[in-house]
Amino acid sequence: MGSNRTEWTLIAMLITILLPGRLVRAQVDLNTRFSGYFEHQYSVSRTNGNWRHVDYDRLRGEIDVRTRQGSRASAGVVYQLYRGDTQIVAADFLPNGILRNDSLVTELSDRHYVNHAYIVVSTSRWLEITVGKQYLTWGASWVFNPTELFRPKNALEPSYDREGVGAISARITLGPLSDMLVALVPDGSLKNSGKVLRVRHHIGGFDVSGIAAAKSDFGIGSHLLDPDRRYIVGGDITGEVLGVGLWSEGTWSHQDETEWAELTVGSNYTLADRTLLMAEVFINGRGKSDSPYSAQAWLERLTGDRRTLGKTTVFGMISRPVGQLWTLGISTIVSPGDGSFSLIPSVAYSFAENIDLLFNMVWYEGETGEEYGLDQAGGFLRGRLYF
Repeated sequence: MGSNRTEWTLIAMLITILLPGRLVRAQVDLNTRFSGYFEHQYSVSRTNGNWRHVDYDRLRGEIDVRTRQGSRASAGVVYQLYRGDTQIVAADFLPNGILRNDSLVTELSDRHYVNHAYIVVSTSRWLEITVGKQYLTWGASWVFNPTELFRPKNALEPSYDREGVGAISARITLGPLSDMLVALVPDGSLKNSGKVLRVRHHIGGFDVSGIAAAKSDFGIGSHLLDPDRRYIVGGDITGEVLGVGLWSEGTWSHQDETEWAELTVGSNYTLADRTLLMAEVFINGRGKSDSPYSAQAWLERLTGDRRTLGKTTVFGMISRPVGQLWTLGISTIVSPGDGSFSLIPSVAYSFAENIDLLFNMVWYEGETGEEYGLDQAGGFLRGRLYF
């Protein structure tokens, strides 16, 4: 309750201070923009032979403000209302035997929250400070980002909206093509809070970065008062050669006497008929070459503390515009070690400048106990109106 009250207080302060009233404009010239969208989605899924459906409405509103002095602010709120089979049973997403009963249930309840709310102050040409709930997103990988430490993507829909992270960060310009970012992510005590140092440079047509960070994991098996501390070093490189997009991103982690590496290598290319081809290979140092996987690994994957179960995961996508309004696509995620995979076809339709429709399906293929061997399939129809 206290956290929600604090977030709404911050939003109220931002709107009150930053709205282009006469008194405010008399002191500083503001450029204010309001935007957002309304979204409706209906989804159907089959799990272990049982069908369920979920229907929701989602409204997102956003205000962005800039000053001539270079400072800016942004805030966004989300209202989301659910209907249908809103109880999610964790056992439906795990092989038999991982949980002894169906007592672990999550309810999709109506919610409203601050998606992001931050202020950026440019103190000079070389220093920019950001405070508030902001986006700490790094790396060019499409699905699996080893350097994404705080808000990992949904592998089945990696481009969907993500929530910001409460942090204090400073960006320091080191030269015309390089900068350094220092960030503190308050999370419990100062000792347990996240700390990040990231340096970026552009050289020879490629963006190269290095990252060093420490964060606490409050996942399965960790201690609430003394969570597992994770130390990370890594980086990424991205660029283009002869029209082919290339990227690589990796980290090395140390946690509780355990060490592992994660690495993603990817590429994309657009054909003359605008067909987009994309492929990524993700190597997980904590993964196994084949099933069966441990109960701990399954639970960590369910909570988001682990990206994959297998040591190697391959992602592929083909997307092609058809005419001016349609886009057809199909993607797949494969675990070569156990041979299981998921298949995700999609159809997108834009019949107006600010209205989009998306139809997505997903199904899994594999044996029981394999990474994508769950008896699941489903799909959704989503409409979004921008304003």
